[in-house]
Amino acid sequence: MSTTSGARDPQPGMLRIIATSSIGTMLEYYDFFVYVALTSTLTHLFLPSTDRTVATMAGVGTFGIAYVARPLGTIIFSPMADRIGRKKTFVITLAIMGIATVGIGCLPTYAMAGLLAPIGLVTLRVVQGIALGGEYGSAVVYVMEHAPAGRKGMATSVLQSTASLGLLLALAIVSALKFALDASAFESWGWRVPFLISAPIVAVATWIRLGMTETPVFAEMKQAGRLSKSPLQDTLSSATSWKAILVAMFGAQGGTSVSLYTSIVYMLYFLQNVLKVEPSRANLCLGIAIVVAAPLYPVFGRLSDAIGRSRVMLIGIVLWILAAYPAFAGIRTNALAGGWAMVTLLVALLAVLTAMIMAPLPAFIAECFPPQSRTTGFGLSQQLGNVLFGGFLPLISLSLVNLTGNPLAGVGYSIVSLLPCLAVTYFWGLRQDRLIRQRSHEVQCASRANAGQLPVR
Repeated sequence: MSTTSGARDPQPGMLRIIATSSIGTMLEYYDFFVYVALTSTLTHLFLPSTDRTVATMAGVGTFGIAYVARPLGTIIFSPMADRIGRKKTFVITLAIMGIATVGIGCLPTYAMAGLLAPIGLVTLRVVQGIALGGEYGSAVVYVMEHAPAGRKGMATSVLQSTASLGLLLALAIVSALKFALDASAFESWGWRVPFLISAPIVAVATWIRLGMTETPVFAEMKQAGRLSKSPLQDTLSSATSWKAILVAMFGAQGGTSVSLYTSIVYMLYFLQNVLKVEPSRANLCLGIAIVVAAPLYPVFGRLSDAIGRSRVMLIGIVLWILAAYPAFAGIRTNALAGGWAMVTLLVALLAVLTAMIMAPLPAFIAECFPPQSRTTGFGLSQQLGNVLFGGFLPLISLSLVNLTGNPLAGVGYSIVSLLPCLAVTYFWGLRQDRLIRQRSHEVQCASRANAGQLPVR
């Protein structure tokens, strides 16, 4: 297959490929983030405590536990995607996520089952983390390997918006239920609905994904007998792969994790738990911000195709660092004064800057690894970075607020966390960009010289 014409003429089915991959990934993130939207309710029902602060910390900590499980999902499923196919793997992970989510909706509460209730909740959150750890890398590589040269950043950037869009869907459904039901009905059975409706949602998403075809890159490797027998071993035994993992972990992925989980996840806790904003109003502010930022992901992704992945991410990280503290301070001031339009504007500003950091990331990481172990390398880079910088960020930030009494202490932690990510992206990320462009040029030259050679895309 020639790789030279793709830059001029995108595949006719590319939009369908992006749409079907994004819908499935968004629904999987919905399953994962329903917990965030219902943290206060689930904390009360499953982790009761006479100390409200302790209960909140326990609830937010349970969110972080799922992130510890995500690298395990990568170890299990990412090599599978490199051995048996990208499509087959993310059908499996979607089904596992759906089963775990429905399981949470069926759990007895602490009042019904005592300690078995929180044990069951934590166990199913771990299963969700394992599923998501194997899902996202498979979806990104699937889209990236279908995308034409010169458009991979734009194509994969759409998938980056699915995390916040999944949270948006969760917030919308939870808000609608709270509006339709009185407090006692919602606490009695209404909270289960967002989890239980995952069953038909996952069924539809699975049906969509079963109709998708395998990537041409994987199909050609399989036909040529070039599939790796042990992608995990190949990745971990390669000094080049380790360098790429570390650059991504402490650079671009770290920056993405900090900005996303501060601007989207911690923001919700900041509004509801620190500023005591009524949940429906907090959900509305965050929901509008997500809607504003979502269309900009492909814009920033396309920009990364033009000027380089790391350059776009560097600009985003610098702007986010400069804007974060004034934005959180302004949100606090305006929330206390009832200036909700300004609160929403400032939340949206951080969401947009987060999109600028996130959009180029999937193409940047995926391009660092050979196709035989691409999903494995991507998954390790992303999930280890998420654990290190993102999973427990909301818990640490809220703990700092409670320990210091300073409502802005949490965002201060995020800013400090971003500084090493900025340095790594500047000193090594830009160099990695140059190596990727050089490798891509060599591959295109080889493809022109020998049309029968397997393309490495």
